[in-house]
Amino acid sequence: MTETPVLFGPEGARLLGVIAAPDGIRPPPLACLLLNQGAGYRTGPRRINVKLARRLAQLGIASIRLDLAGLGDSGAPSGNGDYVQQGVADLQAAMDLLETTLDVHRFAAVGLCSGGVHGLELAGGDARMAGVMMFDSYSFAGRRVVLERRLRKILAMPFNAPMRSRVADAVRRRLQPTQPPIFATLPPDERERRFCAAMSAAAARGAAVYMLSSGTLNTVDRRRDHLGDLAREPFARNIEYRFEPRIDHTLTTLESQHIFLDLACAWAQRVALGGEALPAPARAAGRDAGAQPSTSFGALTA
Repeated sequence: MTETPVLFGPEGARLLGVIAAPDGIRPPPLACLLLNQGAGYRTGPRRINVKLARRLAQLGIASIRLDLAGLGDSGAPSGNGDYVQQGVADLQAAMDLLETTLDVHRFAAVGLCSGGVHGLELAGGDARMAGVMMFDSYSFAGRRVVLERRLRKILAMPFNAPMRSRVADAVRRRLQPTQPPIFATLPPDERERRFCAAMSAAAARGAAVYMLSSGTLNTVDRRRDHLGDLAREPFARNIEYRFEPRIDHTLTTLESQHIFLDLACAWAQRVALGGEALPAPARAAGRDAGAQPSTSFGALTA
């Protein structure tokens, strides 16, 4: 495989990314857009996007991991769109670049947390998108799930120092003047409306939608709990939904990372082959979940 750092996008608002291309395959059958959460760096937590890019290249799938405008090593945005609209424009610029450099025309997004929001918006509106995988990106849990979650937290508090610290931090925030959020948040009704619209559009085009949830918010999942009442919507019949309690939101342990990589790679293979079911790739004990690049670019290949 070959990894190449690239600057692309409009003048005055350049974006930085790293393309991972498989050797000997032109054009690749699919290119994945690897998106981190929030204000995080393109490498992802525990360098998971680096590991995923190298695993995908071993499977013949290209990828680009990039910093969205205003984050990491990318320049500030030049447009007037909101955070999601700007992210979609950045991803479309990345797709344009890969079409030119690798002659690839089918894409899938793997989005961690808020990265999945960008990926879904893109999948709902761009015909080049073959699929989107969202990891802990949305939760529309109903009253039962919310009450159960709160009860579990209350019961765990006497024995859980991090939980006690989080409660103390929440109390302090209540008592202090509020600070404006880094990212503007939509009202719940508008967030749900946009989610349903994007999901319906993606389903209508036949895009592969994969919702993966960790055990961080809920320790159990009985009936697609993160979809809540939306599990009865028509689009819900066409999505792949998985709750995986062995992994956490930031993929802290090596076991958690290996499980995530296996699930993501198996899904990307299915998308690349047009939906044919494939088993998760075999994992060698003790390896670092990815091939090493043939060329080193130092820090820029992060």
